[in-house]
Amino acid sequence: MNSNRRLIGILIIVFGLAVIIAIVYFGFLRQAPGPADNGDGQATPTGQLPGETAVPTTTPGDQPRNEQRYDIASEPAHEFGVADLEKMAMAFSERLGSYSSQSDYSNLTDLKIYMTASLQDWASDYADKLRSDHANTAYYGISTTAIYATVKSFDKTDGTASVTVTTERRESTAAINGGEPFRQDIDLNFKEVNGQWLVDSAYWAK
Repeated sequence: MNSNRRLIGILIIVFGLAVIIAIVYFGFLRQAPGPADNGDGQATPTGQLPGETAVPTTTPGDQPRNEQRYDIASEPAHEFGVADLEKMAMAFSERLGSYSSQSDYSNLTDLKIYMTASLQDWASDYADKLRSDHANTAYYGISTTAIYATVKSFDKTDGTASVTVTTERRESTAAINGGEPFRQDIDLNFKEVNGQWLVDSAYWAK
């Protein structure tokens, strides 16, 4: 009876040791299978079927940067055209026709960089006239919005152009903040000076 118990105890110990050895072998010591031969002498990566394309594991951030420098000098020079003339005429008309005694008619002097020398002289005289006309007025101002421009002529050879801009204007005083709007055209003549298109004259329609 005692011998049977001893034998059973020994078998239990042996079985337990076998289980422990199997766990250690399969869980820790067994190496992962290497690349398999696909039959043509080349190894197939584990987990990839023969004939499948290997998916690269390198991310874009791991790849060397392909720096390409942009040379702006290689771009062709912009050629001034009708669309540029229209935009310039509309912007100039709005700024020329918007002024107030509060700003001391500074818009006229600010626009001188877009004027020829003769028109710059006119702008200075016109600003003085406005100051004189409204010297005793508490406030006087006028705002102008360009609606559309019509190019009448554009001669790049001679460096001359003519544009009519249709605007909407409003006059304001100390008593009236923005009166009734009214339409008024302005005729602008341009001249090319040293490669730059400048306003040579400006006439508001009566």
